[in-house]
Amino acid sequence: MKINKLFILSILTSSSLLFAQAAPGLSENLNEDFLKSLPDEVRTDFLREMSDKNEVQDEVYNAPETSINTLETNVENLKFQLYLIEQKIREESGSSDLDLKRFGPGFFNTYQSTFMPINEPNFASDYIVDAGDSLRLQFTGSKKESLSAIIQKDGSINIPEAGKITIAGLSLLEASESIQAYIDENFIGLKAHVTLTNMRNISVLVIGNATKPGVYTFNGGSNVLSVLHATGGINNRGSFRSILIKRNNKVIDNIDLYDVLINGNLRFKHGLRSGDAVVVSSKGGEVSVSGGIANPGIYEIKGDQSLQEILSYAGGLVPGSSNLVLVDRKVGVDKKIFSIEREALGSFALLNGDEIKVGSFSPISNPIHQITISGEVVHPGTYTIADGETLSSAIKRAGGYTDNAFEFGGILKRESAKKIEDKINKRIYQDLIKFIATSGNAKDISGGSTLPLVLGEFRNVKPVGRVTAEFNLSKLTKRPSLDTTLNHGDTIHIPPFAQEIYVLGEVLTPGARMYDPEENAKGYIEKSGGLGLFGDKERVVIISPNGDSTLYSGGMFSFGKSNIDIIPGTVIYVPREIGKLDGLTYASAIAPLFSSLALSLASLNSISD
Repeated sequence: MKINKLFILSILTSSSLLFAQAAPGLSENLNEDFLKSLPDEVRTDFLREMSDKNEVQDEVYNAPETSINTLETNVENLKFQLYLIEQKIREESGSSDLDLKRFGPGFFNTYQSTFMPINEPNFASDYIVDAGDSLRLQFTGSKKESLSAIIQKDGSINIPEAGKITIAGLSLLEASESIQAYIDENFIGLKAHVTLTNMRNISVLVIGNATKPGVYTFNGGSNVLSVLHATGGINNRGSFRSILIKRNNKVIDNIDLYDVLINGNLRFKHGLRSGDAVVVSSKGGEVSVSGGIANPGIYEIKGDQSLQEILSYAGGLVPGSSNLVLVDRKVGVDKKIFSIEREALGSFALLNGDEIKVGSFSPISNPIHQITISGEVVHPGTYTIADGETLSSAIKRAGGYTDNAFEFGGILKRESAKKIEDKINKRIYQDLIKFIATSGNAKDISGGSTLPLVLGEFRNVKPVGRVTAEFNLSKLTKRPSLDTTLNHGDTIHIPPFAQEIYVLGEVLTPGARMYDPEENAKGYIEKSGGLGLFGDKERVVIISPNGDSTLYSGGMFSFGKSNIDIIPGTVIYVPREIGKLDGLTYASAIAPLFSSLALSLASLNSISD
């Protein structure tokens, strides 16, 4: 983040030079007509300055001579250091990721006095019938009678006058349809209604990393989940992602319980039969998830699990979470930290032992903030952000730019920058008043001077708080270091594409001019009627649409050469030349301050939202 470094440096330098040239005493011969010509507020400031024989302490601005960029960076670093301190305290107290619980065991640790699938018949239509199940066949139509049948070891039931039909391994619904089809082949006008009257008992071997392995007897309606619940669940070494079902020494299914516990999927490929073995495999890799996530915890990874999948298992990111997800990974004896943006979560593969941290997770270091995005974005409005979210992330969340967006002219305004800018402007104004009031040449200022007008403008200049930022998303993708970290209260405005150049200040006809790629600054000024009588061609200010300002002072600005890039949306500002206004002998001393004023006024004119 930067706020016109040239502006700030010129202020700090010019202020010190100005006071070095000022006489120590106050002028008692300040032209009375000049004082009367001043705006009321400016006159009051002069009289206050002249009445104070002592050096006036500047209470407006006491900041060290540093760039705003450094100041803002220090604030962000301080916040990050606070986050690290919080983490360190938690780790030293033994409460960092140690507080995180493994996902899954809590389900089996819940006491249930009645677990219906184990002790009570399940008459669902998808129940798989097998040997030992009891059925009732109710016949209607050509004859009415009821028949009880037990499925035999060969998987069949016997229907009188029709014979045997094999139904073992079919669902209850499929068995009913098969019986009806068989009846239709052998009888005319006879309907069979099939119901399950009693489930078979099955013996299942539970082994591996089950809490209580052994041979158990259940009814035929039991599934893997109910079996594991009845046997105490899975121990600390066991996997929730790989539960094997073995039949006749062959694996017929490999069940991922995360699909059950997270998605509620209770449909298994195979029902359990007597003699089946439920094998709880050893767990694979694990990762911890903490921070701005719905369900922090320790999660088991399976295969090439992506960061996006694990975060979805953990309930997803909560509102206000950071745009960046940090992954701490041990590489040998060292630790490497990966910073992954939301768009790349699906392509980042996790490894065993990874520590995933979503933003910061305390009210101190992760407050919820808001920003406003307006102009040429798909979804303008107010957005919630967290510490660390960047400008590019916010723009993407707003749907990106419209086809008419002028991203190079994007405007970022910040309250902290506005406050600093206001202090700087006041410092310049106070220095200017002090210099004039203490100058031995103050008596030479005439009552008809245009200096009062300039001083009035200077006193009333309003800060805008614009922060120069890169808005080109393609460039930010390639160079993330250029991305600006957002603060609470920031406002972002994306203007429509501009075709105008703005020429303002001391020209005959200030205003907008159509962009001409072949034209230079001199040409645009000439199209505006040329310099006014008091225009200062040696201190022309060029402000790019992105807020960057260039001040050409002294011999740096060659008015006849095209050495400046002028692009659509540029502001060309011509300030007044104070020496021409009043013929003051000290005009060269205060010229840098008026140049700074030119920057401030031109910056105001460059804000078009």
